[in-house]
Amino acid sequence: MLMLCTLAACTKGEGTLYKEKSDDGKEIHFLQKSVTKEFTKGLTEGTILVDIARPGKTGTYAVWLNLIGDDKEHFTVPGKVEIRDGEYSTPVAIKVDLASLMAGSDFKATLYIYDREAPLGPDATWDTQFADKMDIKVSFALEWEEYTRVNAAGETVRQTATFHYNAFYSGNDGGLTVDKAVGANIFRVNDWASGVSFRFILNDDNTCVVPAQSIGFFNSNYNEYVQVSDMAVYTGNKNAYASYPCTYDGKGKFTFNLIYFVTGGYFAKGEETLTFDGEEDTTATVKIVYEGIARTETGFAAPKFSFIPGEYTKQYKVAFVSGDITADKQTQKSVRNALVADREVGVIAPRVFYSENTDLWNIPQGNYTVVALAYNLEGEPEKDLYTLRFTSDPTGELAPQVTLFNWYCPSDNPLYDPYSTLLWELRCKNAAKVKYLCVRADVLDLILDLYDTTLAQYVDEHGNQINETFTEEINSPEGLSTGFNNMASGCGFTLCVMAYNEYGDTVLVSKTAYTLGHKSTDFDTNVSMQDFVGAFRGTATVTNSEASSKETEEYRVDIYRQGSNAFSIRGLSNTRDFSPEVTGFYDAEHHCIVIEPQALGTYKGSSVKLGFTDDLSIYWGGTTNMALGFIDGKLYLLSGPQSANNVTSYMFLLFDAEGAYKREQVAYKSYSGLTLEKL
Repeated sequence: MLMLCTLAACTKGEGTLYKEKSDDGKEIHFLQKSVTKEFTKGLTEGTILVDIARPGKTGTYAVWLNLIGDDKEHFTVPGKVEIRDGEYSTPVAIKVDLASLMAGSDFKATLYIYDREAPLGPDATWDTQFADKMDIKVSFALEWEEYTRVNAAGETVRQTATFHYNAFYSGNDGGLTVDKAVGANIFRVNDWASGVSFRFILNDDNTCVVPAQSIGFFNSNYNEYVQVSDMAVYTGNKNAYASYPCTYDGKGKFTFNLIYFVTGGYFAKGEETLTFDGEEDTTATVKIVYEGIARTETGFAAPKFSFIPGEYTKQYKVAFVSGDITADKQTQKSVRNALVADREVGVIAPRVFYSENTDLWNIPQGNYTVVALAYNLEGEPEKDLYTLRFTSDPTGELAPQVTLFNWYCPSDNPLYDPYSTLLWELRCKNAAKVKYLCVRADVLDLILDLYDTTLAQYVDEHGNQINETFTEEINSPEGLSTGFNNMASGCGFTLCVMAYNEYGDTVLVSKTAYTLGHKSTDFDTNVSMQDFVGAFRGTATVTNSEASSKETEEYRVDIYRQGSNAFSIRGLSNTRDFSPEVTGFYDAEHHCIVIEPQALGTYKGSSVKLGFTDDLSIYWGGTTNMALGFIDGKLYLLSGPQSANNVTSYMFLLFDAEGAYKREQVAYKSYSGLTLEKL
């Protein structure tokens, strides 16, 4: 096996116990750094007991607890815990909801102390305020047994497998032994990657789940083991299986879409396969390829197909059936039986071939399924048909068409704000369904790369479907005219439209348009520092990621001068229970107030930092900043004149007790396009 990185061996620690007079003994803390527990399979709830200790025993002492992590909703902990007078420690019961835990996977969270009472008693020696934390992981206990198969000679032998690596590693490993969990369709492949096992779950519908698990490689840069899982497990969204399927073909081959990651991000992703070693597959096969509408030298136009038989195929029969029967097993069975009995079926007479064939077929206009029945070398027909749906449309009368598509900035229309609005016009023909997708142009390429998909596939899977009323308007001679507002100024946006006819044929069009935008170079140079002081009415586009909403909101912002060139800005948050005081400094060269990332206290037990985003990345340090400057009498918050990145929005980021970004913001809000007018 060829590896893409140099591996380093490391033994992962299991935590330290409290030691008197050590640094750890200066504060109340957990006795363990981590706890792992396996519950008996079938339980729907469970309890974990952990201990909190202190170096002294005088007085009653309280701490407040919280949980972080993607699985935290499955754990319940008391918000407040007290150690009674005269006791060094107290147990804490953590309840676990196991109802949705799948065998072979786990729930993980981190329990941490986010607040403490003041020290009590003469023997209380702790003096720091750093919160201890403890990692928790629960799973179901599995009993493993060797997985076997019966070979061609009728002997029971150990099942082995070959794994084909294509992401973090490359190459393949063969002869790997396979185990199966007793009473469950959970498998593990032994001696995988760096010598660990690789676990996966096989569902009844031949889909698979790859839970997050260590690959046995410790990355010293991140101080943790690299993990692997399928994309749906990694993103926490089961809909990801539509784009990144994990499947079993029923004949010994598993296909996984895997991602290799640590807490701070991912290293590689890709499709990798596992093949159970066994007897040679001699199934008779036929590959069907639709070549589109082709035209002969005499001008005759018709659908063109190629049929490619497999090496174990003696012959195959071809027929064309009206409608789409690719998912209709009952109709497929009837068609197969007719072909086996040499009865007429379909819109033209079935034909028999003994080798590869490419030809035009004179099929009437309409919606059809081409079917092929393969016969093995013994002359016996296979159980299932090979099928492919297509539209016979030599004249192009049935195909979906986009006859008008405009996407532009209304720079000369006084009814629209060209800094935040883009308009589009669409007219189609034969469009039974229309989907659209509007994405920042610089983000779209990253999305397609991340999901390893084409634009057509992504629009088909993630596009917004237009309702029937507007679809009728799109098919009318006038077409549809509409637009988008609350868009970031000075940015390019790509609009993608996919039209479907009644049979599912598609056409995709896309264009990129740009809103007008202000820049820090537009700041008015005829202003003084005193012009920035006062009370302002702020207007911004506020995006709430939890509610999936984007609204234009107004709120008061006050700017005070502090010292020679420092300013205090209050009111940048319109969240009632969070009123930070943001500081900035005056840049005399560019006539603006520069606002840099900064700590802003706490919010509901989490530390807060002011951060910025360009819609691709989030920044809370370095030389990335924003600036307030006057343009035509208004204050605009724009990317700073010397900012390392062109940022468009600000937000109040939440961090845990260890300083790690929680991927959350105060009230789930971000603010873009802020303008200030004096009250």
